[in-house]
Amino acid sequence: MSSAEAEWDERFRRGDHASVEIDPLIELSKNYWSLLPAGRPNGRKPRALDVASGAGRHAVYLAAQGFDVTAVDISSEALSQVAQRAVAQNISIETRQADLETADADLGESLYNLVAVFFYLHRPLFSALRRAIRPQGIIVYKTYSVDQLRYPGRPRHRIHMLEHNELLREFSDFRVLRYEEEWDGKGTASLIARKP
Repeated sequence: MSSAEAEWDERFRRGDHASVEIDPLIELSKNYWSLLPAGRPNGRKPRALDVASGAGRHAVYLAAQGFDVTAVDISSEALSQVAQRAVAQNISIETRQADLETADADLGESLYNLVAVFFYLHRPLFSALRRAIRPQGIIVYKTYSVDQLRYPGRPRHRIHMLEHNELLREFSDFRVLRYEEEWDGKGTASLIARKP
């Protein structure tokens, strides 16, 4: 077990990241789901990936909305909580433990209609995120921006914060459906964009 995995397991055991409240951006993304490509060729449900899922608040929401969901996280404790929430709500979620910060981190190619990333940033993973989305699929991404430095609390290092307009630049060849930078009370940047 890596030190990062052990640290995150302990944080999830303590309940540090146990919120079940979804971020409003994931619900807002419903406005764009009609643009998603059809489900899998065999007629099964559309697929969604919840990256760095934590305890699964967004994975559970997406599964309840009819997606075939995969939740990926470094923490086995977090993924255990995802599985428990899925059972409690009588839904199915595939869980996958992976260190997304290894050089060979792979999320597959053209597998997902929707990829969701909330409050996680590892820039080398951007290319894997792009590959994982099916053509005409959507990315829903929200995390801290450098404006967060104006406020107390985490994160404190710029490596964990987006620069201004960074998501726009990173996904410049996608069709941007919605973009916002928030700086009042906390610093975040959020993007909903469609892959060509």
